[in-house]
Amino acid sequence: MAFTLGYSTYALKMLDPFEAVRLIKDVGYDALEICAADGWPSSPTKFNSNKQTELGKLAQDFGFESPIIFALIDVCVPHSDREPELELTKKKFEMAQRLHFDDSPILITTTPGHSAPPWDSGKDQIRDAFLSLADMAAEYEIVVAIEAHAGTDFETPEKAVWIMEQTKHPNLKLDLDISHFIVEGSEMVHSIELTAPHSAMVHIKDGDKVSGQVQFCLPGDGKINIPDFLTALRANGLESLPVFAEVSVMQSRQPDYNPQRAAEFCFNALDSGRRTIS
Repeated sequence: MAFTLGYSTYALKMLDPFEAVRLIKDVGYDALEICAADGWPSSPTKFNSNKQTELGKLAQDFGFESPIIFALIDVCVPHSDREPELELTKKKFEMAQRLHFDDSPILITTTPGHSAPPWDSGKDQIRDAFLSLADMAAEYEIVVAIEAHAGTDFETPEKAVWIMEQTKHPNLKLDLDISHFIVEGSEMVHSIELTAPHSAMVHIKDGDKVSGQVQFCLPGDGKINIPDFLTALRANGLESLPVFAEVSVMQSRQPDYNPQRAAEFCFNALDSGRRTIS
């Protein structure tokens, strides 16, 4: 089975969501991710239910499978702020349902959020917060894919797998975003082998640490060998999952950022990689 390629409106904050989906289709991507994070024009706080339904219809008309939702939920939010976060999470879950039109799993991806405690003293709290979120997701028939993140205390494949082994919840999986592991010094094939059995989706960008600071770049513009990455995915049974190119806000917020060129660069890099190993 050949790899399919996806792209996220996370990289297209400056565009109307309908224009963003058209751009993704025109560039040649096979799969779609819609950003529901605060501040994006497709956040459910400003993108109402009728527009969500229309966007799902457009995605279907373009031949995409049901979109994945890039949710960015603050999973470990303190109890004092929990009710507003729960209400916002419900809106994101309802949005995911409205955008879903086939028999694929309804997928939402998120990091633990900015309220996550230090790992060494708070990993049980992180685990319990994800368990609560998974219970809530089950009510909506949604699978939450957890993304580890470089520059935080939840940054290694071992920690991601620990959460999976400690929770064993059918509505909780991993988002295998290889860039975060690579930036923090984990070896690529090792990271994929560890996380693959628990992964429901795949992201790729690239980057490095410079003077202790994370600096992301586009896939194909860094040190990750894309054919080797795809070969490792194939060897671990993940070839059926779309590979989503991701653009960090470190780049998309730059004044010279061109959303069309970034989407095309990522597509060309990934397409060249999949052709190399086909």
